[in-house]
Amino acid sequence: MKSKIDNDEGNIGIITEERMKESDEKIIAFTQIKVDKLERRISDLEKVLDSHAQCIGQLRGKEDE
Repeated sequence: MKSKIDNDEGNIGIITEERMKESDEKIIAFTQIKVDKLERRISDLEKVLDSHAQCIGQLRGKEDE
C-alpha cells in the first residue's frame, strides 16, 4: 500500500518529485519538438529567399542587357 505522501491522487496541491520529473520531461520533449519545427521552417525560408535572390539577379541581368 502506498503512503499518503507517495500517492497524491485526490490531494490537491501535493506534487511528488516523480510527477515533477514527468512534467519536466514532457516540457523538454514539447520544447524540442517546437525547436525542430522552427529549424525546419527557417531552413525552408532560407531556400525560398535563395530562390528569390536568384530570380532577382536574373531579372537585373536582363535589365542591364
